[in-house]
Amino acid sequence: MITDIDKQCIDELQKRTGLNKKDILMFYKKSNKNAKKALKMIQEANVAGTVYGNISTASITYGMDKFQTPRGHGFAAERANHITDKLSGKKVGLIGDTNEKNGADRIVNGVSIQSKYCRTGSKCISECFENGKFKYRNSDGSLMKIEVPFDLYEDAVQAMKNRISKGEVQGVTDISEAENIVCKGHYTYEQAKNIAKFGRIDSLVFDMKNGSIIAKQAIGVSASISFAVSIWNGEDLDIALKTAALSGLQAGGTAFAVTVLSSQICRTRVNHLLVGSSEAITNMLGSKASAALANAFRSGTNIYGAAALKSTAKLLRGNIITSTVSIAVLSSMDIVRMFRGRISTKQLFKNLTVTTSSIAGGTGGWIAGASTGAAIGSAFPIIGTAVGATVGGIVGSFAGGTIASESTNAVMNLLIEDDAEAMVKIIETTFVEIVQNYLLNEKEIEIVLEELQKKLTGNVLQDMYASNEREEFASNLLLDDVETVVKSRKKIQPIKNTDLLLGLKYVLEELY
Repeated sequence: MITDIDKQCIDELQKRTGLNKKDILMFYKKSNKNAKKALKMIQEANVAGTVYGNISTASITYGMDKFQTPRGHGFAAERANHITDKLSGKKVGLIGDTNEKNGADRIVNGVSIQSKYCRTGSKCISECFENGKFKYRNSDGSLMKIEVPFDLYEDAVQAMKNRISKGEVQGVTDISEAENIVCKGHYTYEQAKNIAKFGRIDSLVFDMKNGSIIAKQAIGVSASISFAVSIWNGEDLDIALKTAALSGLQAGGTAFAVTVLSSQICRTRVNHLLVGSSEAITNMLGSKASAALANAFRSGTNIYGAAALKSTAKLLRGNIITSTVSIAVLSSMDIVRMFRGRISTKQLFKNLTVTTSSIAGGTGGWIAGASTGAAIGSAFPIIGTAVGATVGGIVGSFAGGTIASESTNAVMNLLIEDDAEAMVKIIETTFVEIVQNYLLNEKEIEIVLEELQKKLTGNVLQDMYASNEREEFASNLLLDDVETVVKSRKKIQPIKNTDLLLGLKYVLEELY
């Protein structure tokens, strides 16, 4: 039988996932474990998925500091074109952050590309020459592709033809080759400038594309952990798969929202306001610890000293923003319910505290796990630093988030009673009074309780909390079923005086 607590959990999952409640209900009927345990497991797996999304978002915003520079639209164009090619299924790499002199900004299907987003097509091409010679060449001497704004392509091609005709592109004499050297970007010059700015449609679309990729990854992390734990707990395969799907959907939705909101915030001055505090923390950590963290979370050659301190401070700022946003996203529904009077401020405080500790614990676990995993991975070339850091981070975030959540929840339970538990106590007291008033027997009590379990969802308990007359609410919740049971009782005719006398005769005969 599905308990009232199960129904509250099912109701909560239906809100969070948007899935059909009937399907969720059938899933729990087939499960060997009750919904409260299943929801707890999903929530723990979601901590790992959410933290993974936060860390991934922080890695993206790591390079967005450059968007605020005078040539920030150029960096925005690199990343926008990169993400568009990635979503189209091409094999891509973003390598401009290595700052290699005359190196490529991007690689697409093995082709090196240098992005040039300037005000005019001729200016894009002039940026490719130094002392009258084309400067962007691959290691074998071949020319890199020059990516220019979508709307300036023809102007740029003509400018390249002029350079070829002047003999400034060594090894190329045919001006028609300009069309092979210059390639058209996916975005116009104005779109690139908008992507670098807060609140523009183009920047939101760009962030949503990043969000869709991170959400997909977060779904995989959360679903995989949930599936594994279900199997280890002895669940059937179909139950484990459904639990994984529910967990993944929730983590994916959170990751998408966090990516978009965090990326927008990083285009504002909030990021700069955190510079002082983040650098103070890295200075306390020291260069050795900062280098371990920086190298665990970045690709390319390892960095040390001042570069590691600066890199770790940037990563820390990104993680502060994403963690704060994720807590806000996860708590948004509770905040709405509090303002609507459906939960108490104490309940909101308790939920917010547990959520904050879970994310903080998960992030701390990820950092510790990633650092350890990176160290192990670097010792084994087959594993590698990046893979080791990711695996270690996932395991660490799950463990850290679970421990933090359970310990905080245990402490908060001692301090604050859940609104739902308080409402259930009122219902219990009211029910005892009704049983006494209506003289309900054991079978009748069972029938009423069975009907009550069907009604007692999270929504109903929140409506009850919002009511000014909670005892009356509880009474109305019970009385319809009680009266139905009472009406079904066998009709008894009023007893006659002769019958009473006959009964008295039987009593006296037994006594004497």
